[in-house]
Amino acid sequence: MGSKQTTPAQPQLPPLSEVQIRQHASAESFARGADYERRGAVGQLVLRGDLLQAEVEGSEYEPYRVTVSLDVGGVRAASCSCPYDWGGLCKHSVAVMLAYIHAAPGQVAVRPLLAELLAGLDRDQLEALLLRLAAQDAELIERIDALVAAAPPAAAATGNVEGAAVASGRRTAVDATAFRQQIRRIFRAERPDDSMAYASILANLAPLVAQIQAFLDGDDAQSALPLLEALTDEYSEAWVDYDDSDGELGSFFDELGALWAAALLGANPKKVELKRWRERLEGWAASAEEYGCEGFGIALQAADEGWSEPWIDAAILGEARPDRRPTSVYANELLAIRLRILERSGHFPEALNLATAAGMAKDQALLLLGMGRVDEAVELGRRQLSSAEEVLALAQALRDRGEPAHALAVGEHGLGLGGSEPSIAGQAQARARLAAWLVDLAAGQGRIDLALRAGAEAQRIAPELGLYRRLAELAGPAWPELRERLLAALRASKSWMVVGRIDIFLHEGLIDDAIATLGQHPSGDDLARVMDAALATRPDWVIMAATARAAAIIDAGKAQHYDSAIEWLRRARVAYQAAGRQPEWQAHLQGLHAQHGRKRKLMGLLDQLERARR
Repeated sequence: MGSKQTTPAQPQLPPLSEVQIRQHASAESFARGADYERRGAVGQLVLRGDLLQAEVEGSEYEPYRVTVSLDVGGVRAASCSCPYDWGGLCKHSVAVMLAYIHAAPGQVAVRPLLAELLAGLDRDQLEALLLRLAAQDAELIERIDALVAAAPPAAAATGNVEGAAVASGRRTAVDATAFRQQIRRIFRAERPDDSMAYASILANLAPLVAQIQAFLDGDDAQSALPLLEALTDEYSEAWVDYDDSDGELGSFFDELGALWAAALLGANPKKVELKRWRERLEGWAASAEEYGCEGFGIALQAADEGWSEPWIDAAILGEARPDRRPTSVYANELLAIRLRILERSGHFPEALNLATAAGMAKDQALLLLGMGRVDEAVELGRRQLSSAEEVLALAQALRDRGEPAHALAVGEHGLGLGGSEPSIAGQAQARARLAAWLVDLAAGQGRIDLALRAGAEAQRIAPELGLYRRLAELAGPAWPELRERLLAALRASKSWMVVGRIDIFLHEGLIDDAIATLGQHPSGDDLARVMDAALATRPDWVIMAATARAAAIIDAGKAQHYDSAIEWLRRARVAYQAAGRQPEWQAHLQGLHAQHGRKRKLMGLLDQLERARR
């Protein structure tokens, strides 16, 4: 009984620009993505609603699959099946987006959403389709089974939240013995007297910790417990034999304590079992405390309170008084853990009650949103959220839900929070992230004024060349005036974040401003790129700065760093030539030979430098 399919009309999505794509990709990723697009590596572009998909030929036999989520603010999210994990868009995502903006009419295949495809099918057709897919992909059966098993249970009838931790759906027990053997091998592979052994130990333990966390995130704390026991037992026994001068191994007990708190509250064991776990924790805690490590405090408190702490019990029922909220040492951390457990197990009303009673406004707003109560979430966010970080979390969730207008309203509210000079670095950076995030969303909804205001605020706190270019694109005729204001703010900035300021000054050809931004103790990378930009117009400064850097390395007598000294001298040589001061360069070389002639490695490198010039 399916209806005849018709070709959907091209949706009215905002056009992307190369400037927007550059803003979210590194220079290398953008250049390589542009090359992929030019060479025709991007396959058929398919648009389903706000999802743009395409395959891109890469270094592997199978092409990479790219999915880009679009909305009125442009790119909302992008993912690729490639292993790129260096921040920003990968080259394949860049290639797909460039192909999209360069596509001629009709080159993008517009196809219906899955919901539209299924809308015309009756129950028998849907069932037949699902069974056919399952016959072709056996793993699909397991995924369906898992989704059915994870369906939210009925709301708990009492504040004790019986069943809040869903029992493990595993048909076989986890292999704690094999897990324990892996931990022992990790320790045996390192020498106790190696001062860097801790780094390898912690790096190799990370995947095992991730396995435990996966059980907790999957609402199967019962399976996490024996693995966590094996990890804690083996670690407590072995770590004392290794060099821990920096305290990194001891700090791992903080991570273990947090895992135990989440596992005990998630599993919600009976009193007899909980007592046994507490006794085990006391033993490990006593051993760790002999070396000044107190990471098990949160786990012991979780074991003492469980879900029966009176205020928690009342809060879940919506009967608690906020002024009697617990104030114990780990109260806030344990509240957050309980809230996550309630959400994962489908107890949304109870989670909302707890968040409300605890005054956790951000969580309260996100829960309201998750329950479909959008207007209430927005109103609460505008009334109670007091930090840019919290506002951004709610605004992003609204945008992800397809509520860009509400997301913009909440974000604009957040932009007005606090003073113009945030005193704490973390708060300032959160404000900058919110402001930068607002730019495209505001522009896509016709609020160019807000986009420019938000962009200027982000630039004031955390200057960034990609956003600077985007503001130039948005400002149009108003750019010259805005440009001067932004540059003036950059010149006056005392921020330690110099990279973005240098990028912008070099982009504008303002060499003197870039030099001034370096300060007294610039990093080698920053100094090198400013020197490279200044060779033609400020050779005297390059000579002075480059020879000083080289002299500091050479005078220190560290032969392993002589290569770096030669690179500084290479720049100095080019600058001497640009300044028409070649005789002085020769005199400088002669001075180096006279003063450091006994440093054979250095003399050899200097000779190579001169031969390369010829």
